[in-house]
Amino acid sequence: MNIVKFSKAVCQSCGSPILKEMDRGTEKGGDFTDLYCRRCYRLGIFTEPQMTVDQMKETIRKKMVEMQFPRFLAVLMANRVYTLKRWEALKA
Repeated sequence: MNIVKFSKAVCQSCGSPILKEMDRGTEKGGDFTDLYCRRCYRLGIFTEPQMTVDQMKETIRKKMVEMQFPRFLAVLMANRVYTLKRWEALKA
């Protein structure tokens, strides 16, 4: 029986799965980070530092709908943004 292993790594900014090394963001010195994806974090800074948690939540929801996920699932996943390291300090 073959067991398929999935990466448990997800970007701690947008929640996207980090499946390959090339999906990982980079630190200032160019080393890969385990925390963030390349779309959110490059050379030690966030690619959109002014983005708010609500903007990220809406971005995630829209992207998932665009990828043809059911709307209820897109909303559910977008609401998980508060559990990610970048945003967890904003939890009420």
